[in-house]
Amino acid sequence: MDMAESKPRVRRYEADDVVVTFDPKLCIHAQECVRGLPEVFDIDERPWVQPQNAGADAVVDVVSRCPTGALHTERRDGGQDEAPITDVTIREVVNGPLYVSGEVSVVDDDGAVFREDWRVALCRCGASDDKPFCDGSHTAAGFTA
Repeated sequence: MDMAESKPRVRRYEADDVVVTFDPKLCIHAQECVRGLPEVFDIDERPWVQPQNAGADAVVDVVSRCPTGALHTERRDGGQDEAPITDVTIREVVNGPLYVSGEVSVVDDDGAVFREDWRVALCRCGASDDKPFCDGSHTAAGFTA
């Protein structure tokens, strides 16, 4: 087994009042987190997520802006966690993916659900190695729409 296989895919960053989970496979570096709360999400720091640097409400608010579902939160203080998005919306990103928000179920050809989330980024360029999800390949592929 190589090291990539032994490393857990979803990473946890814990503070007393909130836990941030991060799935790097889903991240396409939209940077909503970095712009929204740079004292918590700082790519130059290790660990890059430090939820103890802001209040839990602020962390939850910024994480809920992640368009791919790579980030999620778990409240430990009894406060309001991420609110489910009830209305389904699809937003086209210029020369990029489709951001889908709402109660999203992605199913395979046999109808089996393989991902449920409130936020996903779907590939439009055809170059993603993680289809149907965007992996950021549109940039290197020079995709224009």
